[in-house]
Amino acid sequence: MTRTTSRAKDDRAGDPTRFAEARMPPRQSRRPLEVLGAVAALGLLLVGLPVALVLLSGPPPIPTSLPSLTDAARQLSMDDLLTVLVAVVWLAWVWFVVCVVVEAVAARRGGLARTVPLAGPLQHLARVLIGVLLMSGIVAGPAQAATSAADHVSPSTRVVMVDSSLQQTSVVAGVDQAGAASQADREHSPLVGKKVYTVKAPKAGYHDNLWDIAERHLGDGRRYQEIYHLNKDREQPDGGQVELARLIHPGWELVMPEDAVGVERVAAPAPAPVEAPPMPMDTPAPVDDAAETGGAEGGADGAGGAVETASVFSDSVRSYGGIGLLAAGVLGALALQRRRQRGTRASDDARAVEAHLRVSATTDRVRRLDHALRTLTATCRTEGAVPPPAYAAFVDDESVELMLAPAQPKPFTGWEAVDDGARWRSTADPRGSVPAESAPYPGLVGLGVDGEGRDVLIDLEAAGGVVSLVGDVVTAEQVAAAMALQAATAPWADAVRVSISDLPDEIATLVEGRVRVTDLAQEIGEVEQFYAGRTDDVLTGRMRRRGLFSHLVVAGRVPDASIAERLGALVGGGRRTLSIVVVGEHRDSRWQLHVDENGTLSAPQLGLTVDANRVTAAQVSAVAELFEASRTADRPDDGLRIRVSAPEVTHDDAAWATAQRRIGVLGRLAVQGAGQIAADRRPLAEEMVVHLALHREGVHPTVLAAALWPRGVTADVRDSAVERARGWLGSDVDGSHLLQETADGRLRLADSVVCDWDCARTLFLRSRTVSSEREEVEMLRRGLQLVRGEAFSGTPQGRFAWVSEDDLPREIARVVVDAADRLATLLGEDDPSGASDAAAAGLRAWPTEQRLWRAMVRSRHAMSGVAGVMQTVEAMIARMDGVPLEAETEALLDELMPTGSGGTLAGAN
Repeated sequence: MTRTTSRAKDDRAGDPTRFAEARMPPRQSRRPLEVLGAVAALGLLLVGLPVALVLLSGPPPIPTSLPSLTDAARQLSMDDLLTVLVAVVWLAWVWFVVCVVVEAVAARRGGLARTVPLAGPLQHLARVLIGVLLMSGIVAGPAQAATSAADHVSPSTRVVMVDSSLQQTSVVAGVDQAGAASQADREHSPLVGKKVYTVKAPKAGYHDNLWDIAERHLGDGRRYQEIYHLNKDREQPDGGQVELARLIHPGWELVMPEDAVGVERVAAPAPAPVEAPPMPMDTPAPVDDAAETGGAEGGADGAGGAVETASVFSDSVRSYGGIGLLAAGVLGALALQRRRQRGTRASDDARAVEAHLRVSATTDRVRRLDHALRTLTATCRTEGAVPPPAYAAFVDDESVELMLAPAQPKPFTGWEAVDDGARWRSTADPRGSVPAESAPYPGLVGLGVDGEGRDVLIDLEAAGGVVSLVGDVVTAEQVAAAMALQAATAPWADAVRVSISDLPDEIATLVEGRVRVTDLAQEIGEVEQFYAGRTDDVLTGRMRRRGLFSHLVVAGRVPDASIAERLGALVGGGRRTLSIVVVGEHRDSRWQLHVDENGTLSAPQLGLTVDANRVTAAQVSAVAELFEASRTADRPDDGLRIRVSAPEVTHDDAAWATAQRRIGVLGRLAVQGAGQIAADRRPLAEEMVVHLALHREGVHPTVLAAALWPRGVTADVRDSAVERARGWLGSDVDGSHLLQETADGRLRLADSVVCDWDCARTLFLRSRTVSSEREEVEMLRRGLQLVRGEAFSGTPQGRFAWVSEDDLPREIARVVVDAADRLATLLGEDDPSGASDAAAAGLRAWPTEQRLWRAMVRSRHAMSGVAGVMQTVEAMIARMDGVPLEAETEALLDELMPTGSGGTLAGAN
């Protein structure tokens, strides 16, 4: 789920040359006489001078012993002076040779050589001569060997990076540069849409150079030639040009290859923000006395308190498109589906999409918002009040803010009034239990992220009319799809039923019963009949009747005139449980949201400007594949048992018990036995070590960087992190590093570092090769004792996305469940207590596996009869979290509890 730019709106919209750079006339090559002079000068200085010295004075005067006091005291002769002079010339020649070597190496790297001590004019002379030869092609080597095709890079028509089915767009602010052009010039800059590196100023004697830039951002210094060919004919801001063997100056703008990491892409400047007038809010106030005192004037003031924002984000929120709330909602719905059924392995592309979602998801914010809303409902019910009339909400990492119109100066318990009640803020800790209440504003949908990094949501129910999305049609359709997708998956929107038209049909396949694809004309007829004569106040109605549904209609294109007129007649006046969003102009729209092709969305009536949430049809298809895979029943790999992959290192539980360094993933993540590290550095170091523990064959640093920094990282940052993790993990008993580097440059952990997943697999595989059932039981029991909970529990937000791409949680769960089921079957009636423990171990890894719950029910029945069954059923209901019982489970309970089970089963369902 990322934002993508649409086609341009000018005459060259489909022409890929609109971003092409003006071709600079080629520079004249060095004159032949100049080149010959440089060759002759180097030859004379490097060869001619020492030959002449040998012919005139013999070999270099190298002392063979220290002078005596008598020699030091005697008067110098003419021969002595000549010998000293010859020695000085020889030393100068040696120093010149050093300068030539240093300058040649630096020229090949594309930068300025470091100063050679005491060289002075000698180094300058060497630099000039080497530069002439390098530009002539005589010693340019691989820099001149690149094909002419590299001279012209086909520009991109969109600022888009495509990765499988997930398109990623980086819309970033342009870098302030020396000699920057005016705003109008920037809009037509040839750099728009390209990754551009700005040369840094010298620091501590170090000058930026092409080799180091390539090494930091392309992973290989030898790729400096690509940077050179992309920039050699471009005029820089100060009028200069990039040349090999010449210094690149601070402020120069270097176009980088598309795979460069840690380099921002230049975007056209955002349009000037529209000054937001006060929001016309003629929605009637709630019927309680406090609300009636606000009046229309208070509503205008309340709306005017909204802060207009720009489209610049922090990295923590931007992620892959800044759609953290939407991504978290989708992942939450997917997790719930997987609790019902573990499913099968999705395609590589779909798993890559899931990994990107996990990088983006702001799960903590979703939890904070959902907790705040449901707590508000509970507070209102306790105090006998009606929820305040909110029309928008802001969510960040610290608080939830509701925008109110009219203002409510007296907040409820747990809320703080700001701006005379135009805003209510809650900073309550969301980690507590969530009240069993519905959210008061299920119509809240995210628009995007504002300039302060906050998620901005609007309550569509508060519009009291049609909400229209205008501007760039393609982008508006993507915004509408994102709204429908969030309404279908957000936890606070569980009372919303969505009808979509002219949007990707796969949205309706994600969450059963919450979305349907409809014909707009037919939908209007049904809605007209349902809402005929209804004038209840929505917020009051929600407090009186639990489970009051909200209906959202989202149309991906402009309806015809007759349907548009009927839509306008459906809503109007006050807040309704019916919300309608259409793409395109609608004459009766109460709120109009304008979005441009760069994804900047403004709502002038609400005083909001954000970088909009968007989702393409391809992205919806990828997400739909994840849900479909989760609904497909898992099957044993060979018809009988689940295949267990062999670990690279065959540790067992004995190695786990005695290891000095242990990596635990079979439950809450744990790296045990390491040294001290700064608290803010630990999460990254832990993720690196866990990644290496699960890839014992070794990982190339570039691959590791792609997994741990999916948004990109420079080589120096990556290497520094590796060194920190190496120091943190410490050394082995023989003094060698536990985080090692192989001969081919891969990073790996020493075999003495033990991972519980390796130990469990080793024991499970042994159980399949032993000669007796007793030994099999012992191996399975020992392996299951290593399972502490669901794999990878407690992972920090935004980290360990690669785990989903590797499909490790599902693989671990199915292997552990298979082992637990096998052990419970082997023990059976002979050892019901052991069978119960085996099932419990498997349920720690996958709490909703009903095959294991049935094994536990049988075991508890054998030990304690009906009372044992009842206790097990109560535990099962608590762990199943609303997952319906399978037919086999119901049949077993009916058999063991023929009477009195109805209430219990009803609770389970």
